[in-house]
Amino acid sequence: MKVRGLPTSIEWVVFWFMPIAMLGSVQTAIALDFSAERILKNGESVITAHVNAKDDRWRFEYAHPEQGVNIMIVRMDKQHSWLILSKRRQYLEVPLMADHVLTVTERMEGEVSREFVGNETLNGHPTELFEVTVAEQGETRQYYRWVTKAQRFPLKTVSRQGKWSEEFRRVIFTEQSPFLFELPRRLGNANPSADMQH
Repeated sequence: MKVRGLPTSIEWVVFWFMPIAMLGSVQTAIALDFSAERILKNGESVITAHVNAKDDRWRFEYAHPEQGVNIMIVRMDKQHSWLILSKRRQYLEVPLMADHVLTVTERMEGEVSREFVGNETLNGHPTELFEVTVAEQGETRQYYRWVTKAQRFPLKTVSRQGKWSEEFRRVIFTEQSPFLFELPRRLGNANPSADMQH
């Protein structure tokens, strides 16, 4: 995807922040309000963000902004996301893609089987640990997944090889303000033509 009229560094930002859900799930998230710290690891790459979630919309505030991007707001209802470039006081509107979906359902996309491993308290939450087998692009892969007993929320997921993981820490299940998921005022549009090319 290329955004017309943007510097190469900003185009790089769009690609860098696209893979929010590394498993590429298109599964609809359950209606659940919460806030948490999210740590996503993929090989040597580690992305940490504070997450606010409300039904079908999510807000990510990145701990270490790259190229000035420190907030991403995903709006499933509007079918687009906003990347906020704080240093430039601008925002980018990008079309919603499967990788934008934050999956907070108990079962994984493409799950073919699961085996209960045991009970464990993780980050202060009583959880059930499962070994999950998932069919992905014609292959089967195994993951360990910790699911909270009360909310059936996937607190942590780790690939069996340990190269990929997603973990939520300091999770608070409470109603989130709808204003968190609106575009802040007084920001300039970094793609005023709104022309997007693949």
